Amino acid sequence: MSRFVVDSRSRLELIGTRPADSPAGPGALLVEPGLADVVTLQRRATATVSADDERSFLLDTMAEYTWARDVAGLAATTLQRLQQPVVELCSFYDLMPWHLTPRHLDRYFAGEGRRGGSTIRSKIGRIDSYFAFLEQRYAGEIARRFGAVVESPVDPFNRPRHRGDFGLRIPPSRRALREFFASWRGELPAARKWAVAARDRRLGGEV
Repeated sequence: MSRFVVDSRSRLELIGTRPADSPAGPGALLVEPGLADVVTLQRRATATVSADDERSFLLDTMAEYTWARDVAGLAATTLQRLQQPVVELCSFYDLMPWHLTPRHLDRYFAGEGRRGGSTIRSKIGRIDSYFAFLEQRYAGEIARRFGAVVESPVDPFNRPRHRGDFGLRIPPSRRALREFFASWRGELPAARKWAVAARDRRLGGEV
């Protein structure tokens, strides 16, 4: 986690006030009054964060996320798989979830983590769901404690699209079919092209 502390400091140090004796120019850094004080406070807060603090907080959020999904009615086997993709991605980069970016996700699933299409979609879906939980319940606390903005690494560009490999399809019941054709028959008199509508219904069959 020391990598995060260093990276955060370097990012924050890019924001500051321009010394009075520094030359003004196109490349000079301008900030709003008071922003430097906010940045200083954020830098101090980040400097006091330890790897154990973040790791402990991560375990707490994962436990609560599992409990919430359990309350929502997910099966035990599903609950066991909820955290696996998040842990897998974080372990690969040695980062906490709130430090992951879309680029991290892209590089992992295009390389080391590449699997079959349905597997990748499932994993990315679980990662995105966990981040939705973090955003709803812990975004403010994570920003205060760790100086990080919670944002899912699943964005509009890498979000999987379903390619039609659907599971088992259950056919409609005989009652549902009877109701469908009865409704269709009732609409025939108002059809603009009655002969065509009657032909289509006839070809469709009737239970």
